[in-house]
Amino acid sequence: MFIEVYSQPHDGPETLDGLPIVLQSAEDAKALGQAVLDALERSTFEVISAPDPRNNPMLKKLLTWAGVRNWASYAKGSKSVGVFSRYSVAPPATINITPEKWDSDGGFSPIMEERQVEVPFVGVEELGALLQDAMKLART
Repeated sequence: MFIEVYSQPHDGPETLDGLPIVLQSAEDAKALGQAVLDALERSTFEVISAPDPRNNPMLKKLLTWAGVRNWASYAKGSKSVGVFSRYSVAPPATINITPEKWDSDGGFSPIMEERQVEVPFVGVEELGALLQDAMKLART
């Protein structure tokens, strides 16, 4: 399981920020919650993005690392859950969790009816359990 970290550039869409955090599976709620919390800590604002997201050096490295040629090959058959929280001092007070679905246009889009907004952060194990539930709702 890859937990990808995205950061918000000054201009343009979010950009992949480094290689993903890798877990053997999503079965251990505590490990999953801790990995996502670590990813949130790594994510930042005001990064400088590549002029064209397709030329992002981190994306190219990720695709090579995963052994695929392009984003569509990487993402096809994958499930995605978006996790967002804005905070300045860890841990976050609340987190948004959004299961996503694969679109024919080659990207993921939110399943808005399943989105959980402003979920209180209780602990890493509880976060992991919420993410496990969200993964069941995500669609390929």
